[in-house]
Amino acid sequence: MSRERRRLPLLLFVGLAAIAICVSLPQWASAQDVPVGDVTEAAPAVRPEAARRAAPPKPAPKPVAVRPPARPAPAATQAQAQSQAPSVSQPASGPATLPNGASAINESYGDWTVDCRVTEGQKLCVLAQSQGNSQNNQRLFAIELRTPKDGRADGTILMPFGLKLENGAILRLDDKDLGQGLRFSTCIPAGCLLPVSFPTVATEAMKTAKTLTAAALNLSSGDPVAFNISLNGFAAALARIGQLGG
Repeated sequence: MSRERRRLPLLLFVGLAAIAICVSLPQWASAQDVPVGDVTEAAPAVRPEAARRAAPPKPAPKPVAVRPPARPAPAATQAQAQSQAPSVSQPASGPATLPNGASAINESYGDWTVDCRVTEGQKLCVLAQSQGNSQNNQRLFAIELRTPKDGRADGTILMPFGLKLENGAILRLDDKDLGQGLRFSTCIPAGCLLPVSFPTVATEAMKTAKTLTAAALNLSSGDPVAFNISLNGFAAALARIGQLGG
C-alpha cells in the first residue's frame, strides 16, 4: 500500500508531462512547416549618401545641333543669276552684213535683179523686174519681192495710172489663174501699188514657168491692160536672196 502511494505522484508527473508534450508538439510542427518561398532575408538598407558615392556620375548628353532649313534664294537673286548665266542655245546675233563687208549688192540673174542694202544695221533684199518706155526712159511697170519668210514671199507690183482701181487686178501664171480680185492699196507719183503675197507653192511653180501676167482694166475703154513678166532667171534670183538673207 505504501509503495502504491509512492508511485502515484510519479505517475501523475509522468502523465502531466506526456500531456504537455502532446499539446506542444503540433505547435512546434506547424512552426517548422513554413514554405521555402515565404522565407526571405531582408536586404540591408542602403543609405542615400552611400548610394550617391557608389554610383559613378553619368556624363551629360551632348546637345544635338538642329540646322534650320535652307531658305530659297530671293527671286531677284535667281533672276540675276539666270541673266548672268551664258546662253548656249541663243547665240548673240551680230550686226547685219553683206559678203566682203559691202553695204550694197546689185546682181543680175536673167531678166531679174537682186538688190541688197544695209541701212542703220538693217538688211533688206529684194528681187525685181521693171518695164518702161525706152524713148523717154519712163518706168511703166515693176514688181518687187522680198526674201520669203514663214512660207510666203511678199511684195508689190507697180502699175500705171489710167486703170479701174475698183476692179482690182488679176494674175496668171502661163495659162493658169494665180490670183483674182487683187486690190490696189494706194497710188504714188510713179503709179498705183498692188500688194501681192505668193505662198511657197506659187513660187515653186514660178521657178519652172515662163511668164507671169498682171492685168487690169483701162479706165476709159474698159479694155484689159496686161503686162507680161518674164520668169527667166527667177529661180536663181530667189535662191540668191535666200542666201543673202534680209
